[in-house]
Amino acid sequence: MELLNIFAKILFIANGIIIFFFFQIIVYGIFSYIYYFRQKKKFHLTLEKLENIASTLNKELPVITILIPAKNEREIIGTTIDRFLSLNYPKEKLNLLIILDEKEVLTTPFEETTHYVVYQKQNHYNKLYGREIIIVTSVPVGFDGEYKGKILPTPVKSTKPRALNWGLNFIPSSTQILGFYDADAFPERDTLLYVAYKYITKSSNSNLLLQGPVVQVRNYLHLEPFNKIYAVAQAITHEWYLPALLLYLPFIGGTNFFIEYHLLLKVKGFNKNALSEDLELGCRLFVETNTWPEFMPYITTEQTPPTYKAFFHQRTRWASGYIQVLKEILIKKTYFKKKFFISFMLIFYGILPWFAAQILTITTIGMLILSFSGLSHFFEFLPSYTKIFLFVMNIGYILFLLYYFNYAVKKIYIIDNGEKKYKFILEYLTFLLMPIAAALGTLPYTYGFLISFFTNNIEWKKTIRTKE
Repeated sequence: MELLNIFAKILFIANGIIIFFFFQIIVYGIFSYIYYFRQKKKFHLTLEKLENIASTLNKELPVITILIPAKNEREIIGTTIDRFLSLNYPKEKLNLLIILDEKEVLTTPFEETTHYVVYQKQNHYNKLYGREIIIVTSVPVGFDGEYKGKILPTPVKSTKPRALNWGLNFIPSSTQILGFYDADAFPERDTLLYVAYKYITKSSNSNLLLQGPVVQVRNYLHLEPFNKIYAVAQAITHEWYLPALLLYLPFIGGTNFFIEYHLLLKVKGFNKNALSEDLELGCRLFVETNTWPEFMPYITTEQTPPTYKAFFHQRTRWASGYIQVLKEILIKKTYFKKKFFISFMLIFYGILPWFAAQILTITTIGMLILSFSGLSHFFEFLPSYTKIFLFVMNIGYILFLLYYFNYAVKKIYIIDNGEKKYKFILEYLTFLLMPIAAALGTLPYTYGFLISFFTNNIEWKKTIRTKE
């Protein structure tokens, strides 16, 4: 009975933390809509309006170069390039830098490589616009991955920060702003107008660093049931929670973010050893240059891991990278106040909710095991008001996911490709798996936290692509 009392207390505390963050998301969602998305609709930025503002301020629109690392992305890269060159922005002010990987052409017939598709697109669009609007480079097999690094005689492991550091060598000198996207990204059409607007209207002593929400639901209908729940939850986090989170944590998501070119050079590019190079860059920019990311209310849609195995590996890397960033901040010998602030926020907004969710899962399973072993009945042990409250909250979580799912379908984040009605009903029933998905969803974070204390050698794997 004493053990059950301990379990019950832990259960109540963990539930309290989860409920706190749940209601915080609701409040932050309302704040995000009023302060960002509703204002975005009212302002209704157009190219003509932007050019008028620039003329009034006696400024030119900035040259923007977008970097897209693409290894083994043959199936999707062509559509991605078309999408980016259809963005609403003067083409003479836009460059698209595609960063390929030399290893791909050494192991695959050329006609089946990403290189083949990209070179075709490059020839087409460069002729169409009469300039080198698409720049292509391929990371050498032996590139060491450092900013302004060297070529080694032996192969070096391919990672995203390594590719981005190589790409920095090929930025056109006229560039003022760099944008970063994944190879499957579909940004909103007017995204660059907003970036340019923020650049020409910022004060002369401030730095531009923008992060927009990444909604990973575009392959929703081709995901395993648990992954559908994870995709919707991640989308909610970015669209509703991220705007407020950026008030407390210098979070960069690795895609759909923009930064002034000189600023990235000042901090010497990306950390090639970082498992979460985006979060590491955001924290480093704040610590070394006092630059803080600002929320950009323009969404990009992407794909998400289609299987639980792929999800587990991705989230393990994220969690390990999170701890890696925390450790690196703590060992810095300077910037004491900034170190304390960032460390506290990383713990409160990252480790605490993940830890509470895992403890909640372990406690619940522990009480159920005791119940099944005959020591005590789990549901009889809990007070009636507690059982009612837990039941109501679980129903509330499910209904909340259903609400966002409907919202995402209407906003065409999740595309209904003529699915029959009875099949779409099955999508709603999927959310009944939420309690189990929540329990399994915390495992890779816990695993990543634990192994990060012993090793940083987490294998970097690409997200598996699916049909859309």
